[in-house]
Amino acid sequence: MRKIAVLLIASIFVLSCATGGGPVESSTVSVGGGDRPGWTNSFPAEDGFYIGIGTSNTGNESEDRKIAEDRARTNIAASISTKLHSETEIYTREDSEGGLYSYVEEEVTAVVEQSLSGVETVDTYYSQEAGSWVYMKLSIALWEQIQKEEMAALISRIKEFLTPVLNDFDRPLVTKLQELIKARGLILESPYAGMLKTTLLGEAGSFIDIVDSILKQHLDSIYLSVKPETLEVETGQGVAFTVGIASNKSSRIGSMPLSFLSDAGSSVISALSDQNGSFESEIKSSELEMGKNYLTLIIDGESIGFDESLRFLTLPEKTIIVDVQTVSIGLEVSTPEEIDLYGIDGTVKSLFSARNLPFKIGSVDSPYIKFDIRISDFPKYLDGAPDMAQASAVISLIKRGKTIYSYESDQFKDGGLTPEQAHQRAFGKLIEGLETNPEYVKGIVEALSLN
Repeated sequence: MRKIAVLLIASIFVLSCATGGGPVESSTVSVGGGDRPGWTNSFPAEDGFYIGIGTSNTGNESEDRKIAEDRARTNIAASISTKLHSETEIYTREDSEGGLYSYVEEEVTAVVEQSLSGVETVDTYYSQEAGSWVYMKLSIALWEQIQKEEMAALISRIKEFLTPVLNDFDRPLVTKLQELIKARGLILESPYAGMLKTTLLGEAGSFIDIVDSILKQHLDSIYLSVKPETLEVETGQGVAFTVGIASNKSSRIGSMPLSFLSDAGSSVISALSDQNGSFESEIKSSELEMGKNYLTLIIDGESIGFDESLRFLTLPEKTIIVDVQTVSIGLEVSTPEEIDLYGIDGTVKSLFSARNLPFKIGSVDSPYIKFDIRISDFPKYLDGAPDMAQASAVISLIKRGKTIYSYESDQFKDGGLTPEQAHQRAFGKLIEGLETNPEYVKGIVEALSLN
């Protein structure tokens, strides 16, 4: 907002550096309605000087004088900023989506006001009706000398900390990236962002362009690897992986911030590599969806210091596939020896396969579900009465020979013209009851640690 304010003041007062006219005749201070000096009515101009006029009329004389002085200085700063902007090449960058934006234009404003020195007060005027007026000027030659000295000092300061880091192959890559970003920020925060010219690491030209070029070279040098690149994991389990980072710009990487992002852009894992750029961890299937998950390994630029002004640079990334598969468990169905039920194995298997479960029925020995069907007949007291039977089931999960979960269903009754028909109908009602019962399924999932 401060930068915008300076430009706004510049447009309001329509200020510029002096380009004609002779020396301004100084007026004495007028209190109580004396003759107003001409510079309060017509903006003055002096060869070789920036001019600033400030005014304030709040009714408080001492307060108005201070405000007027501040505004006069701001006017001078706005004139200088306008001139600097006209002399500054506007640098554009293209972001990853092809959009162009400029950053120098927005930086050449408020910092000037903070560094102004050598400003002279030419004249002041005050009246109760007009308030306080202040006329200030700054020698253009003096300001240009200050400008040269400040630019030289800024270049020297940045080179002093940046050059040793870039020339040291043993400095961690993370440190080099951070120092380049720091140098870049100092350049852009100055009012001379597009005017600084120097030579660094054999590159000559605009300082900001050189820093951007070296930063891009370091980013392009990074090689990311993930082993294995395709991982398979059963639901409820985890799978180990290793990340490696290499670069020909440094002998070691340093603690590089890393993130694995899902397809939706959420972070699955965030961590720091070791000094050699290595990182080992485990991806939990509970953090992913069933089926193939495409995870993108990225360097967390924000943690290093990247901001919106660096969006034209592309950070390295690596995509891996994590295939989350259902757990395969066995199924054993048992009935009383003297009872034969039609299609019993397929019916029980479909009881589980019809649900959206994180496990599937397969031919494995452990773990497995033991589905123990229990059927009993009711006594027949009247001749010609239908045969009646009741059915229930004990559903257990067996792992390595031990029962880790067990559920006993309700009793379901039905009848038929024969005992066999009664058995089949009672079994059918048992299955119907279990199809709408989530309790035993939830127990199996929890026992398998799949939830």
